[in-house]
Amino acid sequence: MSATRKSCQVTVLVKALPRPSSGYSETVCCAGVTATGEWKRLYPIRYRHGGEEFTRWDNVSFDYIPNAHDKRVESCKVLQGTLKNLGPSRTADKQAILEPLITPTVEAAAALGRSLTAIRPTTLRFIFRRKRQRIIDAEKASYIGAAKQVNMLDREVEAFEPTPYALSFSFTDQAGALHTHQCGDWETHATFFRWSKNYGEAEALRRLKEKYEDEYMKKGVALVLGTLAKRPRQWTLLGIVRLDQGSYQTGFQF
Repeated sequence: MSATRKSCQVTVLVKALPRPSSGYSETVCCAGVTATGEWKRLYPIRYRHGGEEFTRWDNVSFDYIPNAHDKRVESCKVLQGTLKNLGPSRTADKQAILEPLITPTVEAAAALGRSLTAIRPTTLRFIFRRKRQRIIDAEKASYIGAAKQVNMLDREVEAFEPTPYALSFSFTDQAGALHTHQCGDWETHATFFRWSKNYGEAEALRRLKEKYEDEYMKKGVALVLGTLAKRPRQWTLLGIVRLDQGSYQTGFQF
């Protein structure tokens, strides 16, 4: 029996870094929230090859079937060619979209049966370390190979350029526990390349550190985290979202 095809609409909150894929050339894992407050994980999104263009806070619609290889409840196997960008969310709506889904810890999210969540950190530190050249070369080779795996409907693109630095964030959750995760947020890496071109690498890194540790922490920030399909107890950092501090109550108390 074939899987049931369904339709969905979400506000996009996560667009992770592209990953080389043996089956889909180059793919991006994305996540968003429905109008009824449910997380959805969108995969595979062939963002650069397939013309499925959107950014954080855009509303998108798509058709999907359950992912037979991913048992996480939020996961959707998006049918290629069905994703449509419906336009950006209003700034005034952003807090109401994400705030209800914020949990104090990933353990609290897991207790609710979720493999995606957002946390407001009480401390945040941006960490960077230059990669070894052999790592950079290996990543470049993988992306070059992925870029060559195109079909007749694909748009030709240049191979994705991996960031020469390992970017990470260290943060304290609402229970006081300290965590450190590598950054899988595409926007952070894209900002690094844009600022490196304009100001040089050292200044780009300094500006990113200032942006996250000072500006975001002062105005308000939420970190979006998700588990791995093959390691459901391991959480990874998928997105860093600027979100104003407000009086909205999530219901969690310590």
